[in-house]
Amino acid sequence: MKLKCLIVEDEPIAQDILKSYLDKIDFAEVAAQMNNAIEAFNFLKINSVDLLFLDIKMPQMTGIELLKALPHKPKVVITSAYRDYAIDAFDLDVIDYLLKPYSFERFRKAVNKALHDAPLTDNSIISKTAAQDKSFFFVKGNKQLHKIYMDEITFIESQRDYLKFTLVDNQEIMTRQTLGYYEQFLPAEKFIRIHRSFIVAADKIKTAEANRILIANRYLPVGRNYKLYVLEFLKTLSGQVNSLQK
Repeated sequence: MKLKCLIVEDEPIAQDILKSYLDKIDFAEVAAQMNNAIEAFNFLKINSVDLLFLDIKMPQMTGIELLKALPHKPKVVITSAYRDYAIDAFDLDVIDYLLKPYSFERFRKAVNKALHDAPLTDNSIISKTAAQDKSFFFVKGNKQLHKIYMDEITFIESQRDYLKFTLVDNQEIMTRQTLGYYEQFLPAEKFIRIHRSFIVAADKIKTAEANRILIANRYLPVGRNYKLYVLEFLKTLSGQVNSLQK
């Protein structure tokens, strides 16, 4: 079964990028493409989709106004060149906010959030104990399967062909896998990629500066391409403007 996606974007080039990205994902398909929110509102009154990719600044009706007008919303991913609307968007329960220009890897992460169940591979089994609401997964390393609870992860570091999980007890677990693989499964409201080599647990961050964060008594770099996203993520968590941006 494929995710039925609706693209609402007034820029033809941005529409084409979204369409080309979705064409690369085998569990998603484009149900329709529209260049204004009014047309999308009329479409959604009589049609259902699983996932809506929505620009914000559009003539006549903005993306935010569309979300407020819809009585029943599909899952929504905002695609915008403006970071100023992120908090308003998350208040309307969007699942992600893509700041233009965004990479295919970042886009794929947003689409994966729309799935109820993540696919499994022989390297990782993700599970959840319903009674305790405590998520965990297994990683394969040193000819063993290691059980890792998500709330015990401090950060994950890419080291060439390996990943290193650093946990709250300073335990370190190595496994062969890519950072992007685990990025698509980790809860987006709890984990954030700050660099091409690092994903960190938001609740373990001690301080944040312009180009680095302090976590587990170690300073980790904030990559140039991730800086704005990290800023918006922390603003959403705190509701305050902080000093990540110079």
